[in-house]
Amino acid sequence: MRRTVLSILVVALLVVVPVSAAGGVVNAAGRSALASDSVSDAPTALQQGSNPCVGTMERTPDGTTLFSIQGARGSEKTSAMVVGANPNGSVVGVHNDTAAGRWWSYDIDVLSNGNVLQATTESRHTVVEEIDPETGDHVTERHFRDTLDAHDVDLINGDELLVNDMSQDGEDRVFIYNLTREEVVWEYYFANYSEQYPESGGGEFGGDWTHNNDVERIGDGTIMVSVRNFDTVVAIDRESKDVAWALGEDDNTSVLNEQHNPDYFESEDGAPTVLVADSLNDRVVEYEFEGGEANNASRASSDSSDGKWNQTWVARGGGLNEPRDADRLPNGNTLIADRRAHRIVEVTPAGDVVWEMYAPYQPYDVERVETGDESSGPTMADAGAAGTVEVTGSAPFDTADVEACYDFLTGFEDERLIPDDELDDVRSQSPTDSVGNDDGAEGEDENSSNSATDETGDSALGTPTEGSGPTPLGPLLALGVVAALLVGAFVRLRRR
Repeated sequence: MRRTVLSILVVALLVVVPVSAAGGVVNAAGRSALASDSVSDAPTALQQGSNPCVGTMERTPDGTTLFSIQGARGSEKTSAMVVGANPNGSVVGVHNDTAAGRWWSYDIDVLSNGNVLQATTESRHTVVEEIDPETGDHVTERHFRDTLDAHDVDLINGDELLVNDMSQDGEDRVFIYNLTREEVVWEYYFANYSEQYPESGGGEFGGDWTHNNDVERIGDGTIMVSVRNFDTVVAIDRESKDVAWALGEDDNTSVLNEQHNPDYFESEDGAPTVLVADSLNDRVVEYEFEGGEANNASRASSDSSDGKWNQTWVARGGGLNEPRDADRLPNGNTLIADRRAHRIVEVTPAGDVVWEMYAPYQPYDVERVETGDESSGPTMADAGAAGTVEVTGSAPFDTADVEACYDFLTGFEDERLIPDDELDDVRSQSPTDSVGNDDGAEGEDENSSNSATDETGDSALGTPTEGSGPTPLGPLLALGVVAALLVGAFVRLRRR
């Protein structure tokens, strides 16, 4: 009988220990709830100590800077994160994606409800998640198991996700997923348009072929896509699927060289303008379309006889090393995620660094909260600042400094990303992620097998359902099971 009771106790311990541990790791940073509670009451200043991530601070912006860190140091996997930074460079909070089970961290957008929309990956598929910026909780997760490595996702038309999809079987595409119908309603397969994207171009066909890495709706019927391995940015008419215009061409690296995150905006006179992180040219570059029907995004012709793209501004040098994102701010400065320099920098039209924060390893996307998604400022032509400038004024960070910054960020305890006052401002503004109408066009292969999963909380991505992750009830249920086993054992003992 003693052996029986001992066996029951062993089984009970095997049940209660893992469940209790899971119950303690209930937040996205992967630390125990007890540890979280003990730190959350500490003043932020005590957590900051001496912030080793702050670089040049010549001016303080009006709001929080939000940026994603992909999470790689050469071939070494490091923590993927989303970081909120105050105007003075102090950290608001860190959402550790790796601790939450993710692999890469890519595009981030602040939605009109204040939540943060993020494209991440997990176990060879894409996860689109909505993060509560007050707690770091995942309000909603949608798993796209047929989408290998989406770098970008945008919420459009109020209930649709615009997503890029890089495959490894020649099925590279961009698609629109309707959250209400829970199905793909529009798709554009690059392999179907061999004139624009020949199999001989780009990367290896069937491998990393197009590496399309960014997608953006730039008009009611036009979608802009960065086709990295073709050194090209294209605008696609949603209904006809014709290429309305193209900036760059395969292997003409003087224009673009494996670019990331192009932003479309227009000059005061309506001239289409594209600001691009020209990654392998180690620069940020701006192009303006001149001539032809240049009054609308979908009307700028790629035919040189109808007009042409002119380079109007270049920021280079100063340590820029494969920039991944560049946004024009309302004040005319440009906010840059500088990948291999592991930093975020804000530069003036003249190239002066006025705000800098280090972000190891490999920052991918950056947003200034309350300025809207992508670029919201003037073109350089309108600012009268066209030309080529050298970036100057960066802080002299070395490898040890960057490592210290990484240790600081990965050890930061607070997951809040945006302060309350800014969240209130965002939520009081008119929604920017639900503008526009569904501009139609039936898609190819509409019945996709992409699956969607929701978790708890208020969500912009659909009706929330009960989550499947660990909850505080887990340990209590486990203890109940243990108690029942012990009572049963002793009852049998007394009967004997």
